[in-house]
Amino acid sequence: MLYVGLKDRNYQVWKCNSMSIDLITEKFFKQKLEYVHNNPCQSHRNLAEHPTEYGYSTASYCDGMGDEFGLVIHMEELRCINS
Repeated sequence: MLYVGLKDRNYQVWKCNSMSIDLITEKFFKQKLEYVHNNPCQSHRNLAEHPTEYGYSTASYCDGMGDEFGLVIHMEELRCINS
């Protein structure tokens, strides 16, 4: 937790000013996606044995298991949006 001392709360979980990274190449994008998918499986986190077992991960979508929340856009679709 991060102490913020605001009027409506003293603490918050996330930092407000997160660092954004431009996903310049497909290789770089896949590297970051793999990191995000495997993060819950780190031994010090112990949130899941396999990336698809973590409920808030897009790993199951990428493995063809669907999108429970209906929020995920495939990276191929992003190419169409940014063209």
